Amino acid sequence: MTTDKPEEAMTFGELLALIGDQQRRLTVLENAFSSLIFCLDDRASQLLVHNLSLEAQNQNHDEQLQQHFARLAEALQKRGGGIAPETPAL
Repeated sequence: MTTDKPEEAMTFGELLALIGDQQRRLTVLENAFSSLIFCLDDRASQLLVHNLSLEAQNQNHDEQLQQHFARLAEALQKRGGGIAPETPAL
């Protein structure tokens, strides 16, 4: 199946290949996004980690999505040199 003809049936093998490709693309995006933490100043890094931590607690998200937000916040915190998330002053 191609994305040019969505009406065609997809075989199981094609589905597995598509899932594998999507997983690889997500890995690339996660790594690229995580590397951006090095371009931010300390305050912006703290705000990013804090906002991701808030999303991890957002009850509008299902549990798995909350866990993904929490893991990303933790990974960014570690890459940023152990910056602890702080509640930003308004």
